Parts: sequence; C-alpha cells; structure tokens
Amino acid sequence: MNESWRLPREIEAQFRDALDHAAKRHISELHALLHSMTDRQQIDAAVHLCGLVAAYTAINTVSRRWPTSSGLHLMAEKIAQAKVDEPYGVTEQNVYLFLSRCALGSESFADVFGDAFEDADAFIAAPFFLTVDTLATFVPKGQTIWEFLDVIEDAYEKAWLADLSLLPALIVRARMQQEQQAPGSTAEGQ
Repeated sequence: MNESWRLPREIEAQFRDALDHAAKRHISELHALLHSMTDRQQIDAAVHLCGLVAAYTAINTVSRRWPTSSGLHLMAEKIAQAKVDEPYGVTEQNVYLFLSRCALGSESFADVFGDAFEDADAFIAAPFFLTVDTLATFVPKGQTIWEFLDVIEDAYEKAWLADLSLLPALIVRARMQQEQQAPGSTAEGQ
C-alpha cells in the first residue's frame, strides 16, 4: 500500500455511480457503466473499493471489533432478508463469502466467485450489489448511505496517513467509549 492513500477521483466517481445504479436497481445503466471501464485496473480498483467499504461497514457494525464468523453469518442473514437479489449475488451465502473471504480476507472477488455466476454481467455487477446492500442494511442512524460512504472514505484517508503505533491507543480509546456508553454505566461526565 502507498504511504498516503487517496482514492483517484476518476475511480471515485465511477465507483459511486456504480453503487447508485446498484442501489436503484438500474441494471442496464450499471452494466453500461461497468463496460465503459475499458482499463481492467479501473474495474479491479472499483471492486477492491467494494471490499474496503464492506470491511469498514462490518467492523463498524460489530462495535468496532474484527467480526467473528458467527457475527458475519448474522450480518449476512440480515442483509439477505432485507434485499434478496439472487441473480446479482445477494444471497445469505454469497454475502457471507464476500464479507469473510474478500472484504475481511485476502482473496479476490474473482477467486471466490469466479465460477458462481453463469452470466458475465451478473458477475461484474455482483460486488456493487453486495456492497450497496451491506451499506443500506447497516448505515448508522441519521445518515444516508452516501454520507456514510463519505465517512468511510475520510476514515481510510486518515488511517493510511496514521502511524500504526497509534493502534493500541485507539483500541483503548474505543473500549473506553464503549464502556462509557454502555447501559448502566456509572462513569461521570456522560
């Protein structure tokens, strides 16, 4: 990874447009946009962003901890109940595989799902459906998915600039905040 991480603007616009088309289930527009990405690196970068967004969402959903397998299964179940769209990969099993092996794992979407789709258009669109449905299901209260996406992008930009020696202190800080916000907490100054 680069020391400083910045989402290339041309990829950001295409990525957000692809998510918007997936959210609105504008299938033909999504396929046209994805097919207009003639550079394979653009498509790979956009699919990689799907994984980063889904990973952040999963960690944010489980009280800012690395999700367990059972936690990911519960997330997958909730996402699939909210939006079953089998032709585009939104099934409980596919959501779980996407979150566990692609977003939070080290496997590429093509490696995990290369044989899962008979239709090439469904294969290339699936990561966007999986990502937008994850966002829509777990967007924090009071935010739109687009506002949450802004938060995620900003967090990644700051994280790539931060010194990793800060990680233990950030974990302690997050734990202290969770304890202060817990019901029945007796901490003063809340």
